[in-house]
Amino acid sequence: MGGDDRRIGSGGESGAPGGDNPDNANRVYTPIEVTQRARVLSKPEPQYTEEARKNLITGTVILRVVFSKSGEVTNIRAQQTLGGGLTEKAMAAARQIRFVPAMKDGRAVSMYMQLEYNFNLY
Repeated sequence: MGGDDRRIGSGGESGAPGGDNPDNANRVYTPIEVTQRARVLSKPEPQYTEEARKNLITGTVILRVVFSKSGEVTNIRAQQTLGGGLTEKAMAAARQIRFVPAMKDGRAVSMYMQLEYNFNLY
């Protein structure tokens, strides 16, 4: 998603070169590997779609994302989905999250995060 560096988010899991190298500037860390986790400043709520409302769709969308060192949410992957356009709404909301990047040894780094969006009708 945007940018020229196509390897962001490739750390460790995909087997990309340098994925396990701690000196790789593009490495993506897990929460236990960082000195300080990313701190969420704002997490907008996704909108319900009319289709989901009409079909009484409820549940949870779970996303695996990268909170990048540049301050963007990237590499959004759905781990658990819902129909009626709700997964897409959750992904759009995730892109709007504002946060302070994770830190490792005094420098900003990218880290994996899991996000959950609950959709309930009242």
